[in-house]
Amino acid sequence: MPVLTKVEARSVKGRILQGVVILALLLGGTTMVYPFLLMLSGSVRSEMDVAQMDVVPDYFEDDAVLVRKFLEMKYCHDVSSMNQMRGYQDLSFQLATVPERVVGARVEDLRRFADEQDIPRHWWILGGTKLLKRISSANLRRLRARVQTAFDGDIAAFGEDMGAPVENWHQLTLNIPQWTVARYDYTPATLYTEYFRLLEERPLAERAFSSVSGTFVQNIIAPAYGTDRVDDYNAAHVVPIERFEDFVLPQRAPKVDEPRLREEWILFVRKILNVSFIRSDVDDASYGSFLRQKYGTLTALNSRWDADFRSFDDIHLPGDREWLSGSRRQDYSAFLDQVADDDLYLVGPEYAWHDWLAANYTDLASLNARHQSRHTDWLIPLPIAEMEVQYVLANERELRWDFATVNFSNVFFELFVQGRAFLNTVIFVVLALVLSLTLQPLAAYALSRFQPPGMWKLILLFMATMAFPPMVGMIPQFLILRQLDLLNSFIALVLPIVVNGYLIFLLKGFFDSLPRHLYEAALIDGASELRMFWDVTMSLSKPILAVVALQTFNIAWLMFLYPLLVCPDPSMHVLAVWLSEFQQEAPSAAVFASILIVSIPTMTIFLVTQRTIMRGIAVPAEK
Repeated sequence: MPVLTKVEARSVKGRILQGVVILALLLGGTTMVYPFLLMLSGSVRSEMDVAQMDVVPDYFEDDAVLVRKFLEMKYCHDVSSMNQMRGYQDLSFQLATVPERVVGARVEDLRRFADEQDIPRHWWILGGTKLLKRISSANLRRLRARVQTAFDGDIAAFGEDMGAPVENWHQLTLNIPQWTVARYDYTPATLYTEYFRLLEERPLAERAFSSVSGTFVQNIIAPAYGTDRVDDYNAAHVVPIERFEDFVLPQRAPKVDEPRLREEWILFVRKILNVSFIRSDVDDASYGSFLRQKYGTLTALNSRWDADFRSFDDIHLPGDREWLSGSRRQDYSAFLDQVADDDLYLVGPEYAWHDWLAANYTDLASLNARHQSRHTDWLIPLPIAEMEVQYVLANERELRWDFATVNFSNVFFELFVQGRAFLNTVIFVVLALVLSLTLQPLAAYALSRFQPPGMWKLILLFMATMAFPPMVGMIPQFLILRQLDLLNSFIALVLPIVVNGYLIFLLKGFFDSLPRHLYEAALIDGASELRMFWDVTMSLSKPILAVVALQTFNIAWLMFLYPLLVCPDPSMHVLAVWLSEFQQEAPSAAVFASILIVSIPTMTIFLVTQRTIMRGIAVPAEK
């Protein structure tokens, strides 16, 4: 019976009432949909913008925000590394400086420089190779796939090659190489071999040049003067600078008329900079004499260097683009300690860039005309930032898709490739459904059909177990399973949920409502009890079986504490346990993505079986 008659519904008051009801329903629906949209929006974000509460992420519409997202990925969420290699001194990725103007000629020259020059490996890095809170960028996933292929999926062999045990492939990560720092070195391994190969294949914008000047700013200028403004630096130095992003450290020690910068240059070169970026004007003979004096015999040197020199005269100073490691670096560093400050000079990508520009332009005027700049010397910074902006704008669709799916890709990798949580849960749910839909109807059928003595006492005993929290029985169950040596098995997972007192009671009530003359007719036809159970009882009980299946599915799909107790082995973890661990380690955006993925099966089952489920809820209540 309608609340309003047709006449009342057409009146002004009736229309107002209907409008108020519709508005209330819309507001109520919004309060449910809006939080879901926020979670969906949060799942396509990163640490940079996860705190924003707008439904549509800014990087879908704002190119500047998209550039900052790219920088966050490229520099592995490390603002310090970004500042060192880009030159800008930004406080965060949200505030990262994006050049307002991109001069195509500068970027074109940078690409020509990278193509024409034989850039050594330690002069640049590949972005996005570091694992951040269980989140891998596209380049790290590519690197992981390469290494995994190189070892044919043998994680033990990979750990042996790295010299440290590795539990799973998801632990594979590579921090940004700090090539310019004196203490940094690496041990050649398959991981680095594949890293260098991948570096050569990826676009130039995904790479960044090692910056001697950036290391100087970070280690000398920033602690002494700060980097928020240049006033303090200019007050202490003879030659002022306009912006830190334009600063290039002189290749040689400044003259005595710049005492402060000379002092800082010497300190930086002697104490902080990696000797692979330092060379000298002395000849090879001086280096050979130093080594002869230190080792005495060539045999001792060859043993130390793992080399086969035939004479000290065969030993040469390292080339300008040679990486030094191990004993050779130690000896070369000791040799440089004896070289005068004015005989030292720096090598690196920014100085090779200066030489390349000088070789390709007749004078600064022609360079300034092409680059639309006003440089007064050849100390010109690399236009890394402009190249990054140009790349992002040219590939904005692919980048937006990558940033929107990176969290889901990582969750899928852990669930379907690396881990077994999803497979374990599927096996657990299938076993639980099969056993629950077999054993519980059999028990309810026996109680309903035969009504044994003490039946209600037995049902009361079943129902009484619901009066106690599930945690009360977990310890006894754990002790029993341990004595039976059933821990870390699917049997241990399934046993507590295949028999549920409440569901047996519910099934018995439904079976009691079925017409008795059907069983009498079946008996006259010669049907056995098992035949009557399957053909009569089960065929007429689809609604209530749907309710049992749904509840069993929800219990098995969401069970957390009990599986954690009886299956502590990570290889036996189910989704709820994995999700709890993932939430503790992963960033919020990835957690949102994991929740959405885990909830898809439940929502799908509800949508597919919606009509049957509603009948299963309504029919027992009416009976």
